[in-house]
Amino acid sequence: MGEQELLDAVDSLVGPGGQELVCGRSGHPAGHICLPVSDAIDLSTLLKAFSRRYGQLRNLAMGGYADPTVTERTGLPLLAPFAGELVEMRGWASGSRWIGCGVVRAGDGEQLVALVAEGAAPSPDAPPRDTAQPWAEIAAEVGTELPEDGSTWVQRVIESTGWKPLGLSVDWAAIEGELGVALPADYKELCEAFGGGVFSECVYFLGRDQGVSFNFLTQWRLSLSVDQDNRYGDISAVEPYAVYAPGGKGVVTWGSTEWADEYCWLIDAERPGDHPVLARSHDGGPWHRYAMSTSEFLYRVLADADFPPFGIAQYDLGATFEPGSDGPFDARPL
Repeated sequence: MGEQELLDAVDSLVGPGGQELVCGRSGHPAGHICLPVSDAIDLSTLLKAFSRRYGQLRNLAMGGYADPTVTERTGLPLLAPFAGELVEMRGWASGSRWIGCGVVRAGDGEQLVALVAEGAAPSPDAPPRDTAQPWAEIAAEVGTELPEDGSTWVQRVIESTGWKPLGLSVDWAAIEGELGVALPADYKELCEAFGGGVFSECVYFLGRDQGVSFNFLTQWRLSLSVDQDNRYGDISAVEPYAVYAPGGKGVVTWGSTEWADEYCWLIDAERPGDHPVLARSHDGGPWHRYAMSTSEFLYRVLADADFPPFGIAQYDLGATFEPGSDGPFDARPL
């Protein structure tokens, strides 16, 4: 299929009354359909075409590694048919279905693929979708310096989860040297106390982790590599920004949720010490900017029932922490 024919085919599959998704490729599971792609089309062209039509893309696999936090509700059906073959995969949600395009290993080379897959029902714990225009930015919400009881926000997070701090030793000089900027002091305290892992079974925290899944620096390197790869055009997963590169200005992700909310900083190398939190909900809507510390934002997500659209306390999930839990693909090479 050429570009327009492919777009028309995808439109018909994700529209009301779209046909049952049954793939004709040998060995592929039910619940999706792979679409033939002309050799004259490249991935960059498809990324631009799908993003113009379906909005913000989601990076599901980058450089042969799957996003460790991806679930049935956030794009896993696009990865399942290609286990062991995937190099790259980007996804877009459209109604009850997922649209994907990427690159898979094929013999001694690589092949461009496009598919439509069934999506899981929305999580009952997922906050309501934000109906504002995508790629906008909502004005900053200002936090407070310290909790009223005199404790720190890091202590609040520790106490709310009942966690015993690990007291990890981290070479921050090496990490910050590679980034070219200092990281927030309270984020470093969180890393030393928790490492990396999952809060309340749904909030993923990137910190210091021996593996790939919850290792902050490894995930930043992967995101930057994809963002700067000219083979995939100029479409960024963090539009209208770019992934932060040393000496520049951009977004660095430090957390996310099971339903694909994203928690980041907007970092500017020319403004050291300034780390506003940027957060975006699961539907790829506008970025929300928070002039508060990382630990205050995390605490409010976990414990403040009046913290829309990101607070989860109202769903009675409990405040817990599980270190280094692995995602469905364990972030291993695909």
